[in-house]
Amino acid sequence: MTTLRIDRSPEQLAQELRGLEHVDWPAVWAGPPNPGQALDDWCALFGWKPTSAERVLTVRSAAGQSIELTPVREAGWAPIRQLGWTSWKLSADNVSENDEVLTQAAETWAAYMAAARPVLGEPVFAGAWDDPAFPEPPHDRHWLMPRDIRMEDMDPYRMALWRENSPEGRVTVLTVDLGPAPSPRGLRRTLIEVNCYPPEVV
Repeated sequence: MTTLRIDRSPEQLAQELRGLEHVDWPAVWAGPPNPGQALDDWCALFGWKPTSAERVLTVRSAAGQSIELTPVREAGWAPIRQLGWTSWKLSADNVSENDEVLTQAAETWAAYMAAARPVLGEPVFAGAWDDPAFPEPPHDRHWLMPRDIRMEDMDPYRMALWRENSPEGRVTVLTVDLGPAPSPRGLRRTLIEVNCYPPEVV
C-alpha cells in the first residue's frame, strides 16, 4: 500500500498561489532581516509567520502552508534564490507499487495544473520529462537540471513553468520530482512542489 505523507488539495494550491499575487518580490529576493522583531515585521508584510530561522527561513502562510526561503549562499541569510513548498508527497511501500506512484503523481499534477491555470494563466511550458519541447538550462548553474540527468532519472517527471513579464516578478514552476532513479529493488518517492525563482538573466 502506498503512503501519502502530504496531501494539499488543488483548491489549497490555488489559494497559496493567489496569496503570492501581490507579494513585493524585489523585497523577497533581497532577503529577510536577521531574526527578531525586524524579521517578524518583514514576514508580516507578506502575511507570513516565521516558524524556523536556523539556516533557512521557514514561514507559514495565511492559508497554512509551510514555505521555505532558500538563500543564495548556504551559510548566508540573504539574498534569496528560491521560495518553495511541497504540496503532495507519496511513497511506495513495495517495489510493485512504483508504477502506481508515478501514475498517481501524474494525475495529481494534472489536477493541480487545472487549479493553477485560473490563477497564473497559461504556462510557457507544461509537459513530461521526455517532451522534446522541455526547456533546457541556459548555463550549468541554472535551477533546471541538465538534459542527460533529466533523461536518466526522469526527473522532473512533470513540469509547468510560468514567467511573469515584469522584471520584478518571478518564475513559477510546478513539478513532480522523483529524485535519482531507484535501484531495481528501490522504492519510488514522489513530491509535487511549487518553486518561485527571481526573473532569469540569460
